[in-house]
Amino acid sequence: MGSIQPENTAAVPFTLATFDGNATMGKKKQTRSAIGVNGSYYDLAALLKSTLDGQEGLDLDQYSTTLAIFEEWQNTSPTLSLLAGKIASGEVKANPIISTGNGAASTGVGTPNLLAPIIYPAKLLAVGANYTGHLAEMGLPVEKWTPMPFFTRPPTTSMVGPGESVIIPESTKQFDWECELAVVVGARLRHASIAEAAAGIAGYTIGLDMSCRDLIVAGRGLGTDLMRGKAQDTMAPVGPHVVPAAYVGNIDEKRITLDVNGKRMMDASTSEMIYKCDEILSIMSQNVTLEPGDVIFTGSPAGTAGAHGDCWLKPGDRIRAEIEDVGVLNIVIRGKP
Repeated sequence: MGSIQPENTAAVPFTLATFDGNATMGKKKQTRSAIGVNGSYYDLAALLKSTLDGQEGLDLDQYSTTLAIFEEWQNTSPTLSLLAGKIASGEVKANPIISTGNGAASTGVGTPNLLAPIIYPAKLLAVGANYTGHLAEMGLPVEKWTPMPFFTRPPTTSMVGPGESVIIPESTKQFDWECELAVVVGARLRHASIAEAAAGIAGYTIGLDMSCRDLIVAGRGLGTDLMRGKAQDTMAPVGPHVVPAAYVGNIDEKRITLDVNGKRMMDASTSEMIYKCDEILSIMSQNVTLEPGDVIFTGSPAGTAGAHGDCWLKPGDRIRAEIEDVGVLNIVIRGKP
């Protein structure tokens, strides 16, 4: 599968994240972009200013936020690759703002908080009925649904980052999880072919499609209510970072796991996807223009709460979601804010 490639893809891999620059001072959020190299995150704007400012053609405004980075991905990715190499070699000396363990941000006392990796994309879209195992566990025909089902959700209120970020809606008694590979768009796509869509994939992250199972089915014969069932506030945690597609390899063969309170609930592979990532973006672009920075959830494999004996989520529950070569997203469920 093609993708937008940074120059010198043999160089040190990097990730992109967003952190709260005022987290340690108790002030209003100040979102800042970060580059992740070898298990640590660094303040990207500060590093660029101290190391590459003045380089011909370098526009620091293009790196002010991760959204700005993806809006100019063809121009920004080579510079980021260069910077990652300088960090790894020690040529650039900087203190990390966050150090990591097992791919999960360690946000202890005195460290900034990671937020959703893109604040905020123009669109957050999600695909349904896209894994063979999930269709089977729901008792549905295991086949390609046509037309491909997808829906939108409000990124500014539903997208959150790692940590104690997800609040259970008071209206539900069946709060559930779904772990999904999320695609980050790096080019404007409209009526794109599959090849064009593949070339427009900038990177990948992890998305959790939190679901109120008892609210999805609308009453009075109205069908499905995805707004209450899947798009309420904080119900789309994403992160902890975006990995450029060049460093992920074959995205169609990645293991997906999810643990709740240390118990394995999901264990599947992206090989089970019915619509692949490039096909998903191509189909979506026939209906709506995809823009750089847009985030696409690509469907969930088997292993939801309902399939595990009605073990619905409650305040204090801990979720650990991992996608091979993409990262680990840790979430703690909260009650009333």
